[in-house]
Amino acid sequence: MTPSKKKVKTFKHSGDLGDIIFSLPTIRALGGGILYLDPEGGKSESLVIGTDQGDKTKLNKASIDSLKPLLESQPYIERVDYYSGDKVDYNLDTFRKHVIFNNPNVRFNNLADAHLEAFRLPQKERDKTWITIDKETIPGKSTIITRSTRYQGNHAFWGHLCQKENLDACIFLGHEKEHDIFEWTFNVKIEYVKTPTLVDACKLIAGADKVYCNANALHAMAEAMKKPLVLEVFRPFPVTIFNRSDATYV
Repeated sequence: MTPSKKKVKTFKHSGDLGDIIFSLPTIRALGGGILYLDPEGGKSESLVIGTDQGDKTKLNKASIDSLKPLLESQPYIERVDYYSGDKVDYNLDTFRKHVIFNNPNVRFNNLADAHLEAFRLPQKERDKTWITIDKETIPGKSTIITRSTRYQGNHAFWGHLCQKENLDACIFLGHEKEHDIFEWTFNVKIEYVKTPTLVDACKLIAGADKVYCNANALHAMAEAMKKPLVLEVFRPFPVTIFNRSDATYV
Protein backbone atom coordinates (compact mmCIF):
# COMPACT_ATOMS: atom_id res chain seq x y z
CA MET A 1 0.00 0.00 0.00
CA THR A 2 1.40 3.37 -1.05
CA PRO A 3 1.67 5.72 1.91
CA SER A 4 -0.43 8.87 1.63
CA LYS A 5 1.45 12.05 0.82
CA LYS A 6 1.75 14.43 3.75
CA LYS A 7 -0.28 17.61 3.24
CA VAL A 8 1.82 20.74 2.94
CA LYS A 9 0.64 23.49 5.28
CA THR A 10 -0.09 26.92 3.86
CA PHE A 11 0.40 30.36 5.40
CA LYS A 12 -0.51 33.90 4.37
CA HIS A 13 0.88 37.31 5.34
CA SER A 14 0.11 40.87 4.21
CA GLY A 15 2.39 42.86 6.52
CA ASP A 16 5.63 44.77 6.11
CA LEU A 17 8.92 42.95 5.50
CA GLY A 18 9.80 43.09 9.19
CA ASP A 19 6.40 41.67 10.15
CA ILE A 20 7.00 38.74 7.81
CA ILE A 21 10.45 38.04 9.24
CA PHE A 22 9.02 38.15 12.77
CA SER A 23 6.38 35.59 11.71
CA LEU A 24 9.00 32.97 10.83
CA PRO A 25 9.32 31.39 14.32
CA THR A 26 5.57 30.75 14.16
CA ILE A 27 5.75 29.20 10.70
CA ARG A 28 8.61 26.97 11.82
CA ALA A 29 6.81 25.93 15.02
CA LEU A 30 3.70 25.01 13.01
CA GLY A 31 5.72 22.72 10.77
CA GLY A 32 6.54 25.04 7.87
CA GLY A 33 5.20 24.88 4.34
CA ILE A 34 4.14 27.30 1.61
CA LEU A 35 4.01 31.01 2.39
CA TYR A 36 1.69 33.25 0.38
CA LEU A 37 2.50 36.97 0.49
CA ASP A 38 -0.09 39.55 -0.54
CA PRO A 39 1.19 41.83 -3.35
CA GLU A 40 -1.63 44.27 -2.53
CA GLY A 41 -0.42 44.69 1.04
CA GLY A 42 -3.66 43.56 2.66
CA LYS A 43 -6.03 45.67 0.57
CA SER A 44 -8.74 43.04 1.05
CA GLU A 45 -7.71 41.96 4.56
CA SER A 46 -9.87 43.43 7.32
CA LEU A 47 -7.06 42.96 9.85
CA VAL A 48 -4.81 45.25 7.80
CA ILE A 49 -7.31 47.86 6.61
CA GLY A 50 -7.10 50.91 8.82
CA THR A 51 -3.45 50.47 9.82
CA ASP A 52 -0.99 53.30 9.32
CA GLN A 53 0.85 51.86 6.33
CA GLY A 54 1.45 54.31 3.52
CA ASP A 55 1.50 53.24 -0.11
CA LYS A 56 5.32 53.36 -0.19
CA THR A 57 5.70 50.89 2.67
CA LYS A 58 2.94 48.41 1.92
CA LEU A 59 3.90 44.95 0.74
CA ASN A 60 4.00 44.73 -3.06
CA LYS A 61 5.39 42.46 -5.78
CA ALA A 62 8.80 44.14 -5.76
CA SER A 63 9.26 43.76 -2.01
CA ILE A 64 8.03 40.16 -2.15
CA ASP A 65 10.52 39.38 -4.91
CA SER A 66 13.33 40.90 -2.83
CA LEU A 67 12.46 38.80 0.24
CA LYS A 68 11.52 35.55 -1.54
CA PRO A 69 15.07 34.12 -2.04
CA LEU A 70 15.93 34.66 1.63
CA LEU A 71 12.72 32.99 2.80
CA GLU A 72 13.03 30.06 0.42
CA SER A 73 16.58 29.41 1.63
CA GLN A 74 15.20 28.52 5.07
CA PRO A 75 14.54 24.79 5.56
CA TYR A 76 10.97 25.26 6.84
CA ILE A 77 9.77 27.33 3.85
CA GLU A 78 8.90 25.11 0.89
CA ARG A 79 8.20 28.03 -1.41
CA VAL A 80 6.88 31.59 -1.49
CA ASP A 81 4.04 32.60 -3.84
CA TYR A 82 1.87 35.65 -4.41
CA TYR A 83 -1.40 35.54 -2.49
CA SER A 84 -4.49 35.82 -4.70
CA GLY A 85 -7.33 34.92 -2.36
CA ASP A 86 -6.25 31.31 -1.84
CA LYS A 87 -7.64 29.51 1.18
CA VAL A 88 -4.81 28.90 3.65
CA ASP A 89 -4.36 26.93 6.84
CA TYR A 90 -2.93 29.85 8.82
CA ASN A 91 -3.64 33.54 8.34
CA LEU A 92 -0.60 35.17 9.91
CA ASP A 93 -2.25 38.59 9.76
CA THR A 94 -4.08 37.58 12.93
CA PHE A 95 -0.96 38.64 14.83
CA ARG A 96 -2.44 42.16 14.75
CA LYS A 97 -5.05 41.09 17.30
CA HIS A 98 -2.26 40.26 19.74
CA VAL A 99 0.04 43.27 19.53
CA ILE A 100 0.20 44.53 23.11
CA PHE A 101 2.88 46.79 24.51
CA ASN A 102 3.70 48.81 27.64
CA ASN A 103 1.51 46.50 29.72
CA PRO A 104 3.25 44.77 32.67
CA ASN A 105 0.42 42.25 32.92
CA VAL A 106 1.17 40.50 29.62
CA ARG A 107 4.01 38.09 29.01
CA PHE A 108 5.15 39.33 25.60
CA ASN A 109 6.29 42.59 24.11
CA ASN A 110 7.38 42.13 20.51
CA LEU A 111 6.02 41.21 17.09
CA ALA A 112 7.45 37.69 17.11
CA ASP A 113 5.62 37.02 20.36
CA ALA A 114 2.40 38.46 18.93
CA HIS A 115 2.55 35.97 16.04
CA LEU A 116 3.23 33.08 18.42
CA GLU A 117 0.43 34.17 20.75
CA ALA A 118 -2.02 34.21 17.84
CA PHE A 119 -1.59 30.44 17.53
CA ARG A 120 -1.01 29.67 21.23
CA LEU A 121 2.61 28.69 20.65
CA PRO A 122 5.34 28.91 23.31
CA GLN A 123 7.32 32.12 23.53
CA LYS A 124 10.61 30.22 23.60
CA GLU A 125 10.29 29.60 19.84
CA ARG A 126 11.62 33.11 19.16
CA ASP A 127 14.67 32.57 21.37
CA LYS A 128 16.17 30.16 18.84
CA THR A 129 17.86 31.52 15.71
CA TRP A 130 15.30 31.39 12.92
CA ILE A 131 17.33 32.57 9.92
CA THR A 132 20.48 30.76 8.79
CA ILE A 133 22.64 32.09 5.96
CA ASP A 134 26.27 32.20 4.83
CA LYS A 135 28.31 35.02 6.32
CA GLU A 136 29.92 37.73 4.24
CA THR A 137 32.45 40.22 5.55
CA ILE A 138 34.20 43.34 4.31
CA PRO A 139 37.79 43.61 5.61
CA GLY A 140 38.08 46.20 8.35
CA LYS A 141 34.31 46.73 8.52
CA SER A 142 32.94 44.86 11.53
CA THR A 143 29.98 47.08 12.44
CA ILE A 144 26.73 47.77 10.58
CA ILE A 145 24.60 50.88 10.92
CA THR A 146 21.10 51.02 9.49
CA ARG A 147 18.44 53.64 10.23
CA SER A 148 15.20 53.90 8.30
CA THR A 149 13.11 57.07 8.19
CA ARG A 150 10.31 55.29 10.05
CA TYR A 151 10.16 54.55 13.78
CA GLN A 152 12.78 56.99 14.99
CA GLY A 153 12.87 57.87 18.67
CA ASN A 154 16.30 58.84 19.98
CA HIS A 155 18.15 61.46 17.93
CA ALA A 156 20.62 62.15 20.76
CA PHE A 157 21.80 58.53 20.84
CA TRP A 158 22.91 58.64 17.20
CA GLY A 159 24.66 61.97 17.68
CA HIS A 160 26.62 60.52 20.58
CA LEU A 161 27.37 57.29 18.69
CA CYS A 162 28.76 59.21 15.71
CA GLN A 163 31.15 61.04 18.04
CA LYS A 164 32.49 57.99 19.86
CA GLU A 165 32.27 55.17 17.28
CA ASN A 166 35.05 54.58 14.76
CA LEU A 167 32.95 55.11 11.65
CA ASP A 168 35.83 53.91 9.46
CA ALA A 169 35.06 50.44 10.80
CA CYS A 170 31.35 50.75 9.93
CA ILE A 171 29.19 50.37 6.85
CA PHE A 172 25.68 51.70 6.31
CA LEU A 173 23.03 49.35 4.90
CA GLY A 174 19.59 50.30 3.67
CA HIS A 175 18.21 52.61 1.01
CA GLU A 176 20.63 55.13 -0.47
CA LYS A 177 18.38 58.00 0.59
CA GLU A 178 18.47 56.73 4.19
CA HIS A 179 22.27 56.87 4.02
CA ASP A 180 22.18 60.41 2.62
CA ILE A 181 19.80 61.55 5.38
CA PHE A 182 21.97 59.93 8.06
CA GLU A 183 25.14 61.64 6.85
CA TRP A 184 23.38 64.99 6.48
CA THR A 185 21.62 64.78 9.87
CA PHE A 186 24.71 63.88 11.89
CA ASN A 187 27.31 65.61 9.70
CA VAL A 188 29.41 62.49 9.24
CA LYS A 189 30.79 60.29 6.47
CA ILE A 190 30.18 56.55 6.54
CA GLU A 191 30.68 54.05 3.76
CA TYR A 192 27.46 53.03 2.04
CA VAL A 193 27.27 49.47 0.73
CA LYS A 194 24.58 48.88 -1.84
CA THR A 195 22.94 45.48 -1.50
CA PRO A 196 21.01 44.45 -4.64
CA THR A 197 18.94 41.92 -2.70
CA LEU A 198 17.90 41.30 0.89
CA VAL A 199 19.98 38.12 0.76
CA ASP A 200 23.08 40.28 0.20
CA ALA A 201 22.15 42.48 3.16
CA CYS A 202 21.43 39.48 5.36
CA LYS A 203 24.83 37.91 4.59
CA LEU A 204 26.61 41.11 5.65
CA ILE A 205 24.56 41.28 8.85
CA ALA A 206 25.44 37.64 9.54
CA GLY A 207 29.13 38.50 9.21
CA ALA A 208 29.02 41.63 11.39
CA ASP A 209 30.17 41.81 15.00
CA LYS A 210 27.52 44.37 15.95
CA VAL A 211 24.50 46.13 14.47
CA TYR A 212 23.19 49.61 15.32
CA CYS A 213 19.66 50.05 14.05
CA ASN A 214 16.10 51.19 14.47
CA ALA A 215 13.02 49.07 13.85
CA ASN A 216 13.21 47.99 10.22
CA ALA A 217 13.56 44.84 8.13
CA LEU A 218 17.33 44.71 8.64
CA HIS A 219 16.85 44.83 12.40
CA ALA A 220 14.42 41.91 12.05
CA MET A 221 17.14 39.96 10.23
CA ALA A 222 19.70 40.80 12.92
CA GLU A 223 17.28 39.65 15.62
CA ALA A 224 16.47 36.49 13.67
CA MET A 225 20.18 35.62 13.69
CA LYS A 226 20.58 36.79 17.33
CA LYS A 227 23.33 39.25 16.44
CA PRO A 228 24.63 41.64 19.11
CA LEU A 229 22.71 44.88 18.49
CA VAL A 230 21.70 48.27 19.78
CA LEU A 231 18.17 49.29 18.80
CA GLU A 232 16.70 52.78 18.76
CA VAL A 233 13.27 52.22 20.30
CA PHE A 234 10.17 53.83 18.81
CA ARG A 235 8.61 54.66 22.15
CA PRO A 236 4.98 55.17 21.07
CA PHE A 237 4.99 51.62 19.65
CA PRO A 238 7.80 49.57 21.27
CA VAL A 239 7.13 46.14 19.79
CA THR A 240 10.64 45.08 18.81
CA ILE A 241 12.14 44.50 22.25
CA PHE A 242 13.61 41.07 23.01
CA ASN A 243 14.91 39.97 26.38
CA ARG A 244 18.48 38.85 25.68
CA SER A 245 21.81 39.86 27.11
CA ASP A 246 23.47 41.07 23.89
CA ALA A 247 20.63 43.34 22.75
CA THR A 248 20.54 46.91 24.09
CA TYR A 249 17.61 49.32 23.71
CA VAL A 250 17.99 53.09 23.70
